[in-house]
Amino acid sequence: MYLKVFYSLLLMLSFYGIPSTGQKKKETLLSEKVGQLMDWTGKRAVIRMNGEKFRRFVKAPPRNYSVVIMFTALQPQRQCGVCKQADEEYQILANSWRYSSAFTNKVFFAAVDFDEGSDVFQMLNMNSAPSFIHFPAKGKPKKSDSYELQVRGFAAEQLARWVGDRTDVQIRVIRPPNYAGPLMLGFLLAVIGGLAYLRRNNLEFLYNKNVWAFSALCFCLIMTSGQMWNHIRGPPYAHKNPTTGQVVLSIKSNFICHMHRCRPCREMPLTKPLFIK
Repeated sequence: MYLKVFYSLLLMLSFYGIPSTGQKKKETLLSEKVGQLMDWTGKRAVIRMNGEKFRRFVKAPPRNYSVVIMFTALQPQRQCGVCKQADEEYQILANSWRYSSAFTNKVFFAAVDFDEGSDVFQMLNMNSAPSFIHFPAKGKPKKSDSYELQVRGFAAEQLARWVGDRTDVQIRVIRPPNYAGPLMLGFLLAVIGGLAYLRRNNLEFLYNKNVWAFSALCFCLIMTSGQMWNHIRGPPYAHKNPTTGQVVLSIKSNFICHMHRCRPCREMPLTKPLFIK
């Protein structure tokens, strides 16, 4: 009787209590991968990946972490202006997560440049940049794991909302201080003060109607500009038809993309900002 109980307990321990050799290898491999990613993230918020790193740390199991990857083309010969702008916002997002008090190894941010990982673009059948894809910890990416750049834009705040929806990780975007505005204001005040000092004995120009009319005209033009409208109203980057999924740009509507698209970008379709051959 006691012998049967002993053998039963031994059998249960062999199946549940003692991990198998294969399980130990998986745990060791996973620990090594997470440790390597944490080490890279400690050096730079966005991990630069090529084909080998992508296959090892993103495609190959085991993996208990999510990876958000920006596929881009930053080399000068590619002439992708929107890629540089998107990269700046992506760096802000990644650094906000890296220096956050809630930082964990649940999500990592990486980038694949076409000239460094063209095989990854071919593997995923991608021919445009920039693009953002979330690779979940379990399973394959779904349609919602591909970021709708043409609809949401590439602002760090919009990317953070999308990452939060896909990973349940809320990232508070912290932008580096921009001293351009205060410096310009200080320079303008210094110029005005200097002119007033030079003409301190003759300040009749302050009573000149033409000067005040020109100043009022400039103020009105600035306040009625499209950029000011976007700043106040916060319109969407574009509109996506929920039925057909087509990105719609109406001349009667105001979207941020109307302001942001430079001449080379206007010559490209909105659905594919940059075609890569």
